[in-house]
Amino acid sequence: MVALVWLVLVVSLASLSSLFLGAGWWFAGAGVSAVVLGASGLVRSLRGSPWLAWLVGLLAGTATATAVVSGGTAVLGVVPTAATLQRVRDLSDQAALTISDGTAPVPVDDGVLATVVGAVLVVSLLVDLLASVGRLPGATGLFPAVVLAVPAFVPTAETRWPWVVATVLLYLLLLMVSSGRRPTPAGAVGAVAAVAVAGLVTSLVPLGGVSPLTGVASGTGLATGVNPIIDLGDDLRRGAPVSVLTYRSSDEQGTYLKLVDLVDFSGRSWSPADVELDPDATVDVLPEAPGVDADTTRRAVETRVTIGVLRSPYLPVPVPPTEITGIDDGWSVVDESGVTVRSDDESTQGLEYTVRSRPVDPTEDEVVATLGDAPADMAPYLAVDGVPATVSEQAAAVTADAANPFDAAVALQDWFRDGDFTYSEETPVDQGYDGSGLDAVETFLRVRSGYCVHFASAMAVMARTLGIPSRVAVGFLPGESTGFADDQERTVSSDDLHTWPELYFQGLGWVPFEPTVGLGRPQSFLQETGVEPTAAPTDPAEATPTPTAEAPATTGPDAPTATPSDPARAAGSSGNAAVTAVPAGLAALLVLLVLALVVPSGLRAGRRRRRLAAEPPDAALRAWQEVLDTADDLRLDVPRSATPGAAAEVLAAHLGVAPGGRRRHGSEESRAALDRVVTALTTERFAGRPAEADVGRDARRVVDALRASSTPRRRAAALLAPRSLWASTGARRPRRA
Repeated sequence: MVALVWLVLVVSLASLSSLFLGAGWWFAGAGVSAVVLGASGLVRSLRGSPWLAWLVGLLAGTATATAVVSGGTAVLGVVPTAATLQRVRDLSDQAALTISDGTAPVPVDDGVLATVVGAVLVVSLLVDLLASVGRLPGATGLFPAVVLAVPAFVPTAETRWPWVVATVLLYLLLLMVSSGRRPTPAGAVGAVAAVAVAGLVTSLVPLGGVSPLTGVASGTGLATGVNPIIDLGDDLRRGAPVSVLTYRSSDEQGTYLKLVDLVDFSGRSWSPADVELDPDATVDVLPEAPGVDADTTRRAVETRVTIGVLRSPYLPVPVPPTEITGIDDGWSVVDESGVTVRSDDESTQGLEYTVRSRPVDPTEDEVVATLGDAPADMAPYLAVDGVPATVSEQAAAVTADAANPFDAAVALQDWFRDGDFTYSEETPVDQGYDGSGLDAVETFLRVRSGYCVHFASAMAVMARTLGIPSRVAVGFLPGESTGFADDQERTVSSDDLHTWPELYFQGLGWVPFEPTVGLGRPQSFLQETGVEPTAAPTDPAEATPTPTAEAPATTGPDAPTATPSDPARAAGSSGNAAVTAVPAGLAALLVLLVLALVVPSGLRAGRRRRRLAAEPPDAALRAWQEVLDTADDLRLDVPRSATPGAAAEVLAAHLGVAPGGRRRHGSEESRAALDRVVTALTTERFAGRPAEADVGRDARRVVDALRASSTPRRRAAALLAPRSLWASTGARRPRRA
């Protein structure tokens, strides 16, 4: 039985192979599960109680899981410490980021491995609780069923049908062994039909387009996660475009709608700044756009947005916004830039809101007037470690004739749009550089073919090598205009998902550029001035040094907060952890206490219900077992070796007697019911005559009478800690009064 329960679980786990790379995660999960179920089964084989066996499985499984995920923080490698718990929390956050950022199959890093091992540990303990303690091996099929359904909810994952079929067949074998009965022809046909129907439904119904959290069909829409740039290429290549939102704008040419800024360029791709939301930073009061002089000309634009099937934690807004109405306080301003609005618990789908924005529209004289302004501290937006020499050399060559940094940025934009570059969503995939990392940028500049991710990443990186602060924006192109006059609106589809670079100039703020050839439109004021700065700005290498391993970047206006390596923050984090550890521990203890009180009574009630509803040929036997176990739970003295007749005499003495010794009404009826149960048991076991259907009702009458004749303390003990659950399968231990 233990082997079958384990096989059903781990074979169903193998069906997740389309979600994760490699097989190490499966071996780790299968090993932890084997330890839990094996240790528990070993104790039961030595005639230990099911609860003791489950506790041993819990300890053995926890030690094994700790050895896998502790990373050297556990005592002797298996005893978890406070540092181990902190590591588990950190790995959990890492796994959430990997899963939300990535596309299946995702790489199995330490965070994902810890999550898999922890989940398998919990499921194995629950399975063992149901199978051995609750004696409900059939109910363990719930967990493999959930596991098998997971790939159907992940759009980029495939259902591994060989593992699905193997799991179903093993589960049917488990049911046969646990029930001790051979399958009937009708049951076999039903099982095969169930597998066939499941395969047909999974093949024909687009479950991959259903979000289990929102219930919304995402397969026909568009979803952007924590890092939208990760799947942008797949979204652009999705085939038929899907309308995701519409808007009306006072800008006749339409407007770009930004979702998020990507700042960090330390990995394979750009990623948003790691900034925690401040619940008090609501959109009621938006910060001023940084770096914009009061004298700079700005346009006033009003945009009314209606979201369709777009599901995103980021709000699409024209930039820089000055007022947002129509959304609640669940949305917050991410950082001081005031152009990114995010929610940790709400989605954009179905929203209708209005945004008033004031984009800059400077004259040439205003641009020239800002050329000598000293730049702000923008170190996080200048950091690019490991830039290939070919990239920086190319940037220098393109901008060699530029009179100032602004002209250099314009020259870069024009070089991408007017040069030999072509727009292609397939070339990066075919040639293996479909990403935004430095390797992809270098290859893109050599091949000169790609889509918006490559154009935006390349220009942003090249700008940083020239000392110009940059970031990448993710959002939507202006979309397609529909209707006329007052009915005119713009429709934005999945094909309009876009990235563009934003470069910072003191006096102008963050200026959007459009280097992608054939898409969008550069702003009219992005023209080279040819004017030398009247006052040279501070050397970027001195004012904003590029961070290295020895000298981390200083914090700028849009930079993330201090990292945990900061002693002050580390001390604060430790203090917060100490403060929150006590309530969290009390909550966990309360949950365990509730489970300890509720689970045994629930398992016992389920067993009683099944026994009293049993059908021939074992109806009387099951009814008699329930009577004896009830007596055991109530601590009544029924000798272990007593025959059914002798046991009935002992029980009859308790029937109809109140706790104070008084006779209770109905005692004769309960004794008569007890006699009928014993008679039905004798004829069923020795005469081969099936018991009548009402034997269960007679047993119920006896059980109720036994409980009514017991003291409140014994009834409470029987309810919350039923002793019959602790008895080993097989021989019954002696009962004492």
